Amino acid sequence: MFAENARRIFEIIGRPESARGVITAEQVPDALQRLTEAVAQEKAQQKEASADTGNDEPESKPTQARGVTFSQRAFPLIEMLRAAQKKNAHVSWGT
Repeated sequence: MFAENARRIFEIIGRPESARGVITAEQVPDALQRLTEAVAQEKAQQKEASADTGNDEPESKPTQARGVTFSQRAFPLIEMLRAAQKKNAHVSWGT
């Protein structure tokens, strides 16, 4: 399940899927924007789906039935990209 989310994140930010890599300081703002837009889109789709089923409160489902959403998986990377943007720093993984 995590691998699916990782592939999706790489696709969204326009990076090839790899065990090692870097998002340069110059690429951070674009990657952050793409990822936050994807999360916002997912949340809008979830809200729309809840409205279609007549359930306005996603929290009303039991915790075990909900699972971990894409936005929850993406959150740590979004926070890392925000911090990198403030410091004009690169983000690297697998090194």
